[in-house]
Formats: sequence, structure tokens, C-alpha cells
Amino acid sequence: MKVLNFTFAIAITGLICSGSAIAQQTPTSVDQAAFNYDSYYATDATTVAQPEGDLGPSGPPVDVRNNPPVYDADGDYVHEAPNVGLNWGFGCDCGYELDCGDMCSLQKCENCYGIEYGGWFSGGVTVNEYDNTTMVGNSQLGFNNDPHVNLNQAWFWIEKATDTGGYGWDWGYHADIMAGVDGPDTQAFGGPGWDSDWGFGANSQYGAAIPQAYLTLAYDDLTMIFGHFYTIQGYEVVPAPYNFFYSHAYTMTYGEPFTHTGFLAEYAYSDNVTLYGGWTNGWDQGFQFTHSGSSTFLGGINYTSDDERTSLTYTVCAGDWGNGAMFHNGAGQTGDGDIYNHSIVWQQMVADNWTYVFQTDLGINNGGAINAADGLTESQWYGVNNYLYYNFNCCWAAGLRAEWFSDPQGQRVDRAGLNATGPGTVAAKRANYFALTAGANWNPTTNLRVRPEIRYDWDNGMGAATSRYDPIAGAYTQPDMWTFGVDAIYFF
Repeated sequence: MKVLNFTFAIAITGLICSGSAIAQQTPTSVDQAAFNYDSYYATDATTVAQPEGDLGPSGPPVDVRNNPPVYDADGDYVHEAPNVGLNWGFGCDCGYELDCGDMCSLQKCENCYGIEYGGWFSGGVTVNEYDNTTMVGNSQLGFNNDPHVNLNQAWFWIEKATDTGGYGWDWGYHADIMAGVDGPDTQAFGGPGWDSDWGFGANSQYGAAIPQAYLTLAYDDLTMIFGHFYTIQGYEVVPAPYNFFYSHAYTMTYGEPFTHTGFLAEYAYSDNVTLYGGWTNGWDQGFQFTHSGSSTFLGGINYTSDDERTSLTYTVCAGDWGNGAMFHNGAGQTGDGDIYNHSIVWQQMVADNWTYVFQTDLGINNGGAINAADGLTESQWYGVNNYLYYNFNCCWAAGLRAEWFSDPQGQRVDRAGLNATGPGTVAAKRANYFALTAGANWNPTTNLRVRPEIRYDWDNGMGAATSRYDPIAGAYTQPDMWTFGVDAIYFF
């Protein structure tokens, strides 16, 4: 069965690649997410979906309306790409040299003793075809599971970035605080004492979180952070401005950590190769180091080509997952036993105005009481994501996402909390999940981004329960679901 699943994944990849000639993209090649905002602010190569990056930049988010650079046959910079001759109005008459103007910002001084700060508001709605308006009516979608108009993120960040220029010492810090319906999904789940119980509203629908709070120490080409920070795994991230789509992939929601606590080093081995390595207390936990007993290695390697059009990243988190601390708010899900989880992300700019991204993940959890009632002591999950982006002009970009996520033991996916526990329940929860998402990014001003999308999800349940959508009265009623979503992000 495992061989069949991976064969199917390769087939999906081939289909997506073969269709790339008519597909759509964001501007430029991009490195996989790093754990701090410097990776989200590219200057030489801007991107809609994901940042260029290393540890460390600050300032407002990338202006996604910029076009990618054009290089000649020798790899030398020529000029910014033209806008494909399209101009749909809204004040988006762009030429080769783009001047988007300054972003309105809270920060009024250019250099406040090296301190930078800012934030954003993001909110929107995702509705489903079944008119299910319960708080979990869009399940199994993650984050966007509530089909009402919501404030997703009210976000504020502050930092002092490190900059050694490749020589000498420097120090800094970074912190984020956010509130909204994404708050409960972004909290540390390692127990009381950090931000794990900052919920409010009906059923704690809204909440607050501190997804990052760390100190930075840099020496020459080595940078280290100590504290609570974003994971380096995967492609999609929690902060709304750094994802093309409003909704999230299954892999990001169910198969990867959001944050870690510990320390992590980044070393620029060369102009093309960056190494990562450090220690963390498992997944999505705060500073309760003795609460779950978890101890994990977090590391990876990134290669970026000289022209920045190709990026390949491998990241891994492995070790002792702990003694049963809850994570990701899933019913019956525990961080128990040993964990091995890797993510591979390949990003390729294949033309001046479009980019392809391929991601595959594998997770293995064994040696713990995963589902003792069924005698299950090991679970696996794996998936494949494909992204295609096209940059029409300085205001418009379009994207397509195709994904497959496999949960063969039924231990990962359960946004509605309806998965029963006890003897005989594993077979009912096993499933493959598939989704196709098409969307756009519209930037009418430097401060505002609007992200409409349409999405189709379906599953082929491996066990007794073949329907995994539209949760009503303690059961899932549908094997597939159409959703439409739109949100707006205002930067400050």
C-alpha cells in the first residue's frame, strides 16, 4: 500500500509538471520558510507566496506587485520583467522599473536605535456548499474551519535584527503577539504557563498567542536564536502575508509543527549553501521544558542557485516526542514516543513571470501509546503538494495548488474533534485527502492585499467511514466539499 501511495504521489507530480506550460505563478524563486522575519523580506527577488531568506530581515512585508528580475544567457541582471502587457485598471500601470511608493507604517523613524516594528490585520470568510454554519462547518479544513466572517489575525511584531556584514559580533531579538481566530491554532500546546490557554469567545473560537519570542546572537556567518520561534519545516507558514492562499494545505495543518522552543543555528557555508541545526523541546510547545519530556533535533540544508531561480531545501525534526502533551488540538492526538519528520521543498522559477513549487513530507511516530485501545504503537503520514503561480502585473497574481495527504492510521486529521477513541476506531479514521485550490492576489495599494479562492476537497476513506466533511451531530456526512473564501490583509 505504501508503494502504491508513493507511486500515486509521483503521478500527481508528473501531471502538474506537464501542465505547467499553461499554469500560473508568483514572481521569483524563493527559499523555504525560515523562522524569522528576515526570511520574509526579500529585496533582490520578491515573491508572493514565500520569502527569500535567511535568519533575519525586518521591515514591512515584501511588495508582491514587483516583477522578478530578468537575466541574460550569462546570468547577468538585465532589468525587471515586463508585465505581460496586461493592465486591468485599479491604478496598476506598471513599467519595467516599478515604484510602488512607500507603505504607510506605524514606524515613523528610519532607524529607531536599530529597532523595527509593524504588523497587519487580516480577516475574511470561507463558506461551504452545504450551508453548514457551525463553528467547525468547514472541517476538515484547518484554520478556515469556521464558516463565518472572522478576524483571523491582528498581528504586531518588533525586532532588532542582527547584521555582522559577515564579520564580527552582533545581537538582537524578535517578538510577535497576535489575536484572532487563528490564535488557538497558533498557541503553544505544551501545557499551562505559556500561551496555551489564552482563549476567549464561544468555544474559545478566538484567542491570542505569542508565536515568537527569541534572542539572536551572530558572529561572522553564524547566527543563533534562543527562545520560541517558527519551524523551518514545510512551505506554508502561519503569518497570513507570507502565503499566497487564504486556506492552508493539509500537510501544513496536520503534518508539521508550527513553532518550537529551544535554540537554532544558521550557518552560511557558501553563497549557495546554508546549514541549519539545533535542539528543540518537540513541537508547538512553550517554555515548559519539563512538562512533556520531549527532546528533538531540528535542522536542515538549503541550496540556492547563483541566479536565485532554483532553491532546494531539506529539513528534519527527530527525537523524543514527549510523554503525551497535546498538540494541534486534535481529539486523541498526543505527542508520544519517538518522532521522525522531514520536509523537502523544491522551488523553481521557470519563466520570467511564473514559478513552480514542489513539496513532499513524511512523518513517523512510534514507540508510544498512540492508540492503546487498538494496540497501535506506530503511525505514519505523508503527502505531496504542488504550487503554480503567475504574475500578471504589479497588482495581480494567480495561483493553483494541488495536494494529497495520507493519514493511513487515522491519527492526524480531525478538525471537528469527532474522531472517536477506543477499540475499533482506527479503521474508521483512516483516509487519503485531496484538494485543488485556485486563487488570486490583488494589491490595489501597497498596504492592502485581497486573496479570493475557490477550493474542492475530497477523500477516499480507507476504512468504514468514507465521509470526512460537513460535520453534523457527531458525524461526518459528505465525502467531498466545495468552498469559497476571500480575505483582506492590511499592513501597518
